[in-house]
Amino acid sequence: MRSIASFSNVLRSENTRLKMTQNALKPGQMLTGKVLELYPNQRAAIQLGSSQVVAQLETALTSKQDYLFQVTSIGDVIRLKKISDSPLQSNRPVSDQIMQQLGLNNNQQLKNLIQQLVSQNIPFTHKDGQALAKLLEQFGGNSANRELLLIMTKQNFPLTEQVFRSLQVFQSSQLGTQINQLYQQLAPFNQSNSLLSQLQQQLSLFAAPSLPQEQSMLQQFVHTNQPALEQVLSKATPDQLSSLQQLTNGERLTNNQTQDFTQQLNQILKQQLPFQKGERQAFQLFLQRFEQMLQQGSVTNTFKSIVQHQGFFQKVMQVIPSQDRQMLQQWLQSSSQPSVSQERQVLTVLQQLHAQQLPQSGQNIVRALLLHLGTSNPQSLQVKDQFLHVMKHFVQTSGIQDEAQLAQANRSNSTPHSASQLLQSMMTGMSPQNRQVMERWVAQAQPTMTQNQQVAEVLQRINLQQIPQSEQSLVRQLLLSLEASDQVINKEQFLQLVRQVIQQAEVTIQTREMEHSLKQNLLLANQQHPDTANNQMQRLIQSLTGMQLNMLQDEQAITQQSFQIPGERFGLAKDIRMQFEGKKRKDSEEIDPEFCRVLFHLHLHTLGETMITMSIQKRIVHIAVYNDQQGIKPLMDSFTPLLKEKLSSLNYQLSSVTQKPLSDKEQHAINSNRTAYKPMQREGIDYRV
Repeated sequence: MRSIASFSNVLRSENTRLKMTQNALKPGQMLTGKVLELYPNQRAAIQLGSSQVVAQLETALTSKQDYLFQVTSIGDVIRLKKISDSPLQSNRPVSDQIMQQLGLNNNQQLKNLIQQLVSQNIPFTHKDGQALAKLLEQFGGNSANRELLLIMTKQNFPLTEQVFRSLQVFQSSQLGTQINQLYQQLAPFNQSNSLLSQLQQQLSLFAAPSLPQEQSMLQQFVHTNQPALEQVLSKATPDQLSSLQQLTNGERLTNNQTQDFTQQLNQILKQQLPFQKGERQAFQLFLQRFEQMLQQGSVTNTFKSIVQHQGFFQKVMQVIPSQDRQMLQQWLQSSSQPSVSQERQVLTVLQQLHAQQLPQSGQNIVRALLLHLGTSNPQSLQVKDQFLHVMKHFVQTSGIQDEAQLAQANRSNSTPHSASQLLQSMMTGMSPQNRQVMERWVAQAQPTMTQNQQVAEVLQRINLQQIPQSEQSLVRQLLLSLEASDQVINKEQFLQLVRQVIQQAEVTIQTREMEHSLKQNLLLANQQHPDTANNQMQRLIQSLTGMQLNMLQDEQAITQQSFQIPGERFGLAKDIRMQFEGKKRKDSEEIDPEFCRVLFHLHLHTLGETMITMSIQKRIVHIAVYNDQQGIKPLMDSFTPLLKEKLSSLNYQLSSVTQKPLSDKEQHAINSNRTAYKPMQREGIDYRV
């Protein structure tokens, strides 16, 4: 079975893949290296794989010889300690010498694995070697298991039995098949147990559709979630409450009713802004300040300039209708003062959009209802819309984000939690002279009005690019609040405003959906009902865990995410595999839609195995289709004009659509670099790409 990573290898062969940073060395890791040149003070130039480093050595070495090293410390100077007393012997396998140094049993399968680690320059520790030996003994040393252990070591996954089993199930099983089988096995229990009933409802949205079952599942979903649905729909689309009541009463909707209901739900979801941390509150604060300024007279150009650099504003411009977008652009770019009525019109458009925004739990329940309706009446929801909603719903509700969000929360500990910390960060964006003015003002107990005015001018000249990226959003919100004030504020008022901004930032962590995710319900059901589809539940839990492991990666410049969604819902025999990668947006964890790549791996009934890569640079799109079918080129040509038109409506320009053979390129990629799915970073994926 081919993987997304092997698909990425095809792209590498074309020299078009986005550059990734190399893994950093870590203390305790062992690797082989060749001493190129010796320097004074126990230093040497050493070839480590494809990289050359200058390292501080703890013992004397011989030039032009290969050694087994262990990293003792990193930093400005890399410190290495040789493990082997003498140079590695050229007439003896390196793996034999390493295993001897580590005290490992002379096992042929382990020897092959160690040799692969060395030949691919994958660093590992003494503890890693022992863990690998234990896993090989437990699961066997066949080539598939060795390859999986190689990947686990390369990606720095924990070398444990649980991780191995999860990745093994994830790579060898089809998610859609597992979901469909478990869904059918739970059918006899869905009325007698609330937990199993909720679990089956969640599974039904990703399982192969069955119209008789789906009508029952739709009514059951509406009955179970009636209060939450009424609350959300009364805000978003109150004219559809009568249709909801019909479903609650067990009545069927007509085709026209279903189509109208589906279209309205679809439109609601298209209007939702993909807020990142703090952006929802920033949007609300912006509207409040905007209205205050209109009441006081007019909006300043400085306020407009600050707003344009807010992360939420770019997303607003993407979802509003083109006519409203043009009006906002004219308002932002106008050098003359617009009339109060024009500015009030701009505010009204933005307030209406803000009123349509639902919390994530509200979006999830609306999307679930939409998918149930779409399955009960397939003509009511286009396939492209169905695909996007299934993908988003799976990402949001399957539980594959749980560990990734926890890891991101742990990494996000650099956000300042005190006024003094934020002030120090702000001062890094000031000139030395302005920094002195700010420091004197902060140190004084009661600054004068003149000093307050002087500091206000200093704050307007802050260079945001010099402030740590993790804190730029807070500083922008603070400057936005200061700009909206109709008078110069004093020191106490300023510090109070700083504390308010920090407090808002701390409560911006979006609350998880009140209902458990699919994975959480699987874990609960597996514990509470061990005799009900126990084996199938465990395998599905392992598959989701394996997918989670592959979504975790910490890259500074590049965001990547790969996952798969069940293909059986779309009538496909295998899962749909996808990979998103690209440069991060400035001041954000999101992928920049102007510089990114999207990969698809499909198994279609007629065309067979198909891989598609969509590369975007400066909103210019290049598409390559990998398929071995002879007649695919005319089919592609027939759809190219429509594709070009649709991309143009999204402000993208289609440059080329090419067809390439899958077999030769893919086989070369698999032989040259067999890897599992790349571990990807979850947060900030902009699925609008």
